[in-house]
Amino acid sequence: MRDPYTVLGVPRTASAEEIKKAYRRLAKELHPDLNPGRADIEQRFKDVSVAYDLLSDNTRRAQFDRGEIGPDGAQRARYSTGGSGGESGGFRFRPGAGPRPAQQAGGDDLFDQIFNIFGQRSAKTGFRSDGWSDGDDPAAANDIVRARISFILAVKGGTHRVSLPSGKDVNVHIPPGTEDGARLRLPEQGPEGLDGRRGDAIVEIAVAAHLHLRKEGRDIHLNQPIDLPLAVLGGRVTVETIDGPVTMKVPEGTNSGAKLRLRGRGVPKPDGQPGGNQYVTLQISLSDPADPELVAFLRQRQDQKAKAG
Repeated sequence: MRDPYTVLGVPRTASAEEIKKAYRRLAKELHPDLNPGRADIEQRFKDVSVAYDLLSDNTRRAQFDRGEIGPDGAQRARYSTGGSGGESGGFRFRPGAGPRPAQQAGGDDLFDQIFNIFGQRSAKTGFRSDGWSDGDDPAAANDIVRARISFILAVKGGTHRVSLPSGKDVNVHIPPGTEDGARLRLPEQGPEGLDGRRGDAIVEIAVAAHLHLRKEGRDIHLNQPIDLPLAVLGGRVTVETIDGPVTMKVPEGTNSGAKLRLRGRGVPKPDGQPGGNQYVTLQISLSDPADPELVAFLRQRQDQKAKAG
């Protein structure tokens, strides 16, 4: 992936607000819903989302600026301590991996010291800062990687390609209804632990927001604008769903705020069968500029009521 500053078209000195404005502009311009069938645009949209995900996080942005992580958020630096600094002297550390014991006298004491520093649990994530989770064998270490996926993929489920710190690319199964912040485990895809066994890769999911749809539990919600004639006379309107556009009937005399239901158009069940529903909230929106014929008609009606009163 390219430099995130270049992807968003902002200088490295850009403020958080400038980065946010650039992202919003590009996300609106490149959104796949507005560019159907354009694989190149969809890829640019994904790149923009990943770039913003990194630069909007002050901690990760600082790490990138210092060269500690790459544009995809994967760790770059490898640290060593003790002896001459090589793998055979002291300890060698790498992101997400546990320390390797030194082949020297007093190594156990040094191991204990470093284990106490780097092996503490994180109360926020439930995972230890070295990538080990509670209940894991500390002889094996885990890699934690971040993956930003689209709203539709999170809702419907599917596969997502992830680059691991090892340089290996793997397909990750995304279950239907995956939540933002969910963690998916890839067994034996992590670094080697103390006993030579491979740990796991933990994929932390970030779900990109959709321009129009939102998820509440297993239901999908959409605010749908309609014009005044459609609200008064009724008719049909095309609405967006997780499966693409769907035409639905608007009853005659519909008020703004009325809610219609599309049964089975929500988050699928784990077996792929229809699960929740989609709820469409209708919002009357007047055209801009106003329809001159509609304006003339309403004025005529107003005059008639005034005379009758």
